[in-house]
Amino acid sequence: MKTGILFHKNPFKPSTGIDIVRLKAISKGLIEEGMDTEIIAPVEKEGIIDSIPVKPLLYLNKNRYDLLKTCYHFSIELIGDYKGPVVSRIVRVVDEIFPLRDEKIRHRLLKCQELISKHASVISLNNRENEERWRYFYGEKLPVILTPTGCPEIIPPSQRNPYRSDRKILLFIGSICAGRMVKILNEISERFLYTAEIHYIGRSKLEFYDGGEKLSKNIVCHGELEEDKIWDYIKYASAGIAIATGPCPFDNDMSKIMNYLRGGLPVLSEEPIVNNELIRQLDYGKIFSYNNMDDLVIKGEELLNNPPSDKREHIMAFMAEKHSWKKMAEKYAELFKSLCS
Repeated sequence: MKTGILFHKNPFKPSTGIDIVRLKAISKGLIEEGMDTEIIAPVEKEGIIDSIPVKPLLYLNKNRYDLLKTCYHFSIELIGDYKGPVVSRIVRVVDEIFPLRDEKIRHRLLKCQELISKHASVISLNNRENEERWRYFYGEKLPVILTPTGCPEIIPPSQRNPYRSDRKILLFIGSICAGRMVKILNEISERFLYTAEIHYIGRSKLEFYDGGEKLSKNIVCHGELEEDKIWDYIKYASAGIAIATGPCPFDNDMSKIMNYLRGGLPVLSEEPIVNNELIRQLDYGKIFSYNNMDDLVIKGEELLNNPPSDKREHIMAFMAEKHSWKKMAEKYAELFKSLCS
């Protein structure tokens, strides 16, 4: 059985985003499950990335694959005349109004969802909020599988404390993809000016969404870092920050929370982020009310002054066992075999 993972960007280009992390993790996981798996992408020539074969799009026309998995909305645009089973994963189900931040690309996203509804054999979604939306807009015809964002089963051994300050550290990792994220981070940097240092690892994607102001000079920005280099920043921080993109739960599935917890870092997270249920389940962080900076400050100070450090090793082991990319790959492998049997 030969499986193709159809990806809409060039995976060889430098990137530290969750899209590339997930692509490589799931692909390697499928290979470890004994599945003949290749990434198919808009590349000029074939190659290897992290031991995973990468093929140009023209390989789709050679009927090489028993099954295709598409990644994100735009991958479906590359499917061409492929007629075999297709598993399509999308992060959020877009409608004519929400999410508001998608206005610039709404028409294209909706067109992709129509293509998915016609070509896919199974829809893969992160959470039940988006499953309900898919059912509402596209009916019950297609089966849905839930494949939440995962985390590494094994993380690199610690090297050193990367922070030059002996102050408490509030860490925000990942993409900035809504203007309100910048505003809240800037206000956090003001409210905690004499309490903690704010660090940011990642990049802004506001050019794709709704614009916005620049990050405050009070925030220490490290830019994008390779995943292996991020774990020490997580280990030596005091708390991780998760900020909602907006008021809709379906648009707030935050992969950063999985990495914070995998690295043993308690989380200061905003409602209505759907991963908050995991924080509550593990009792490893504080949830502050949506758009309520006073509540954020109160919860943040509680977390900084009384960190749940005695649970750290348990949390890390739990995440590795229950929420690893390996578990997601196993779930996909089982599904793929059933579709091709």
